[in-house]
Amino acid sequence: MQTNERWTLKWAHGEATVQAIGAMLAPVRFELGAGRSVSPLHVAPWGDDPRYPGLMRALRGEWPCLPFGTIDAPPGLPEGFTTKTAGDEWRHGFSSNHMWQLVEQTAHTLRLRIDYPAESEVESLERLIEADPHGPSLSVSLMVRVRRDVTLPFALHPTFAMPQEGLEVVACPYRAVHTYPVAIEPDYSQILTNRACASLAELPTRDGSFDVTHLPLPQRTEELVQLEACRPPFVLRYPADRAEVSLDWNTDDFPDAVMWISNGGRDYEPWSQRNFALGVEPVRGFFDLGRVVTPPPDHPLADRVGQSFEAGKPHTIRYRLSATAL
Repeated sequence: MQTNERWTLKWAHGEATVQAIGAMLAPVRFELGAGRSVSPLHVAPWGDDPRYPGLMRALRGEWPCLPFGTIDAPPGLPEGFTTKTAGDEWRHGFSSNHMWQLVEQTAHTLRLRIDYPAESEVESLERLIEADPHGPSLSVSLMVRVRRDVTLPFALHPTFAMPQEGLEVVACPYRAVHTYPVAIEPDYSQILTNRACASLAELPTRDGSFDVTHLPLPQRTEELVQLEACRPPFVLRYPADRAEVSLDWNTDDFPDAVMWISNGGRDYEPWSQRNFALGVEPVRGFFDLGRVVTPPPDHPLADRVGQSFEAGKPHTIRYRLSATAL
């Protein structure tokens, strides 16, 4: 069994750890001054458990996904949706399930790299995480190299802590909220499927509506929605810590964001109804289904087919995670 190495940055305004599996970033602690801090990124309750393969072994925090998404089309898709083959066995991509290598570490930076298998269109990913020496902030860049021209669903996967004391989803402006085509967990998911809605504060359910701007929800549930044309920064408020956390990215890279509301709605291992987290996932694709599902042409997200990469032309994206005291 490979060792899941971890590397940590410590600077005047915080501490951040990156692990080898998936290059997942967490835990992160931002210092807010006056002895206060906030640790916004989620660490799954099972910790680092080698009984679980790939990305599930030590699920946590933030990491890149290329190609993004599931590898099996869900049953019960609405009329007009068609299915296709993912092409490999790696949910959220090869890099999410394998060990990255540390290339360089300095006082304020960590640089990691992973090489994809020879048969993959993707050649390599290189990830640079940089602490701001002047404040509680981390900047991240990701360089993608491909072997041949290809278009792939692409996303980041920031997953935030959802404390029982409460999390307020201030969010950001967006055009519409789209609900998932099927129930993610049929025994628990409650938001009505394949709908377009105006607000996160009033998502239609079987028994009324959910306001997902205040979490956790009183009911156990598991939900995915996609915010169309959202304009970051995406803001989360942690009242108990008197802190706001912002995720900022370039909308030319990721025009939408998938929200994953994990509210104790998976009763099987390793979740066991104990996972409470909020994913805010900048995305160029159709939910997490772009590898295996094509929506009908009249779906508002039908043109979300992925990011186009060119062979011999590295593609770099940048984004930022920061905190402020309230």
